[in-house]
Amino acid sequence: MYPDQPLMSDEEDIDALGIKALKELITSCGLSTEDCIDKVDLRARAREALEAKKAKKATSSSAAPSPPSRPAERQMGGYSCLVQGPADLIAGDAGAPAADLLIIVLHGLGATNRDLVDVVPMLIEQEPKLSAARIVTVCPQAPPGPMGNAWWTFDVQSLIMTQMMPAGPQKEAAMAKMIREKPQDLDTCRARMKQLIEEARAIAGGAAGQLSPKRLVLCGFSLGAITSLDVALQMKEGEGPSGVIFMNGAPIVVDEWAAGLKRHSGLPVHITSGLNDMTLPNYSSEWVRQLLQTNGATVTHKYHPGGHEIGGKDVVQSIASFLSSRL
Repeated sequence: MYPDQPLMSDEEDIDALGIKALKELITSCGLSTEDCIDKVDLRARAREALEAKKAKKATSSSAAPSPPSRPAERQMGGYSCLVQGPADLIAGDAGAPAADLLIIVLHGLGATNRDLVDVVPMLIEQEPKLSAARIVTVCPQAPPGPMGNAWWTFDVQSLIMTQMMPAGPQKEAAMAKMIREKPQDLDTCRARMKQLIEEARAIAGGAAGQLSPKRLVLCGFSLGAITSLDVALQMKEGEGPSGVIFMNGAPIVVDEWAAGLKRHSGLPVHITSGLNDMTLPNYSSEWVRQLLQTNGATVTHKYHPGGHEIGGKDVVQSIASFLSSRL
């Protein structure tokens, strides 16, 4: 009888074993045969060994994490959201322990929440610390707009025209104006995002009530990155998020952002960007990095040789490491 053989389940199987096989069964289950005088004792000890092995297997099976389920669909802050996480939190069980981390992921212009729904599970696989944590992920869907699904109206045409201008004072003035003007519906987005965060924290908090904002990470790509950082900087002093993941974004309302950074000194922000990004060029991310560092944020960054995309394994690992540091 070897450890990887099927367990025997009845008296006849035990009785059919010889002395050598009985001893192998007993020792494979971690029990001793030293005080067994004859075959009757060995059979009795073998039955004890089988019961112990069955109990251990049952305990191991009950403790094993259940396979990930399909994202649940919820309405939060007026947005249709895909929600993933521990089943007890998603189901709203009264005694559910709180999440270790709540991650809100915002997609880019013209995209959908399903485009990024697999990003966090991919990141979790990179870090054992994340794999062992209770993590709730919320992926809201932006409403449709003139240029496609958008959190707020992004003036793409003005951006393109400004980027096409020859280098010089005129282009610099146009860019300076663009990154200071507030989009007309940004305040509406801010209000809805505030409500979404409140509702998401209530789900992730479980029996303990609303989850602390210090367990919240805001993450976004492109327009979602811009929105994530903007939302973080609108939060009350002392109630800011644990961190922000800013992928391929650009600055807006820089005077407001600078003021927000004063309220959230040391805010951890991880920036990623493609050096050959033709949509939001890398210098846009560099402006954000400089703005953050100048105003006291704790900034890490990872640039890659690609374009308007998340990047390769090294970028994914850098994001996973940042998330792990937020636990």
